[in-house]
Amino acid sequence: MIGILTFHWADDYGAMLQTYALKRYIEELGKATEIIAYAPLRLTGRYHILPVTASVRDKQYKYHFDCWLFLRNLLLGAAYFRRQMNMHEFRRKYLTKEPPVKHAERISLRKYSCVFVGSDQVWNPEITVGFDDAYLGRIKDKGACRLVAYGASFGGARLSARECVELVEAIRENFADISLREKGAADFLCRYLHRNIVNVLDPTLLLEKEAWERLAREPEEKDYILIYETEENRRMMKYVYELAKTFHKKVIQVSMPVALKPKIGVRFRVAGGPAEFLGYVQNAWCVVTNSLHGTVFSILMEKQFLVFAHSSRNERMESLLKKLGLEARLINADEEAGSQKMCRKIDWRKVRDYLGRERKISKKFIDVSME
Repeated sequence: MIGILTFHWADDYGAMLQTYALKRYIEELGKATEIIAYAPLRLTGRYHILPVTASVRDKQYKYHFDCWLFLRNLLLGAAYFRRQMNMHEFRRKYLTKEPPVKHAERISLRKYSCVFVGSDQVWNPEITVGFDDAYLGRIKDKGACRLVAYGASFGGARLSARECVELVEAIRENFADISLREKGAADFLCRYLHRNIVNVLDPTLLLEKEAWERLAREPEEKDYILIYETEENRRMMKYVYELAKTFHKKVIQVSMPVALKPKIGVRFRVAGGPAEFLGYVQNAWCVVTNSLHGTVFSILMEKQFLVFAHSSRNERMESLLKKLGLEARLINADEEAGSQKMCRKIDWRKVRDYLGRERKISKKFIDVSME
């Protein structure tokens, strides 16, 4: 039995679809696979109707009611509850029906021959509220299970000295094989570990376009500009408005609002789950994003797209675009993007060749790690 320990609990398109992709790929190899249902409150609480976030003080977790997220949920109204329902439906159908384990010390890995930790930002202490014991492999009841990091990420290309010491110590003690999602991060960690670290793809890129198209639910709307954002970017929105005006397109946003200020002329379609998200990407005229998975699925669906640089987590998109020869689709902070840049033809045959090469590296890492 193979286990996967990742952010399957997140009501987030990318988190759920990368979990789905890794599980499906391993199952296609003929291996029985399970998602380990680890879901601590300090991580899942941010998605509740009464949102709870956490911080660490004196080595203890302190919980806080998040007023901003609560106001956003109220403003979304019925769309928020439909989104929760669709996320829950997808998770139960494709990932796991097991009740969540809230504490790392209650996890048992004895039934698994190998557990893949990742992919996602499982080693980003900002997201996990300090390093999380489970994702660092600090699990008491391991049995003979081998821990493997697949596409693990700490969000950028480096960590602080203190964080790096803690991570390196945990990796040396607990992990048999290591791969990271971002090349800069892999190079950074390699200098400390003095061992081979493979740079692999996000699991969503392991599956072919056709697999995602079969999973997608087609929306009623057609021929629109799709926005998928993870932080507010006024330059990006200005560009979208100008693009919509030039080409007479409507604008649809599928990501949750990152600010309470309304966006004039933007149609929010946030009630869907991962299948609905895939449908919106598939039917878009073009995609404008500052998200990794907005980038990933634009590539997989072979859409015209532009990526606006993220203020603090740009390594993820930059690394992927370089691998696939798509650096020209990235708009940096000091760069202007005209409508002609969006319309510039992408050589998808060349992109598929690059992607095929990277898939071989990633699949080989998975295959060898399970032997």
